Amino acid sequence: MPIISKARVILRDFAHKVLDIDDTKLPEGQIRLLKDHMAKYKQQMKEAASLREMVNFLKRKHLVDSICVSEADGSTVISSNGNDLSEAVTATALFNYISSEVPSSEAVMIKANGEWFMLMQSEKKVYAVKAPASLTTIELKALARDVEKALKSKQFATSNLP
Repeated sequence: MPIISKARVILRDFAHKVLDIDDTKLPEGQIRLLKDHMAKYKQQMKEAASLREMVNFLKRKHLVDSICVSEADGSTVISSNGNDLSEAVTATALFNYISSEVPSSEAVMIKANGEWFMLMQSEKKVYAVKAPASLTTIELKALARDVEKALKSKQFATSNLP
């Protein structure tokens, strides 16, 4: 009998490899947890009273230290820290210089003093993000999309800017 059971195991393993049978199941518990977590974030975004609260919420959501958004001319749109103007002008000038030298660049990532300084342009705005770890271009685009949603929201009129 042991020879037959060994042969059965060998044939089953061979069939799984040849037929590429996938018997894995969806992690429904994890999916449910993630959906609940994302619903909580959406609710917190709706409850933000000012644009500054929204920016601080987005900092926590995307795990970054600061977010500064400026127009292409260097004027500040929003910022999560106190030195808005200098950071906006520096970020815009640096991004414009790099774009002129390397026209096809999507994002700029600089590491200095153990911190990442990332620049990206989206919808004619320059996003300057500081974080302890680098973000991918996709993560930067998601952050920009969230900021754009907040700026276009009727809840956050331009008179509500910090």
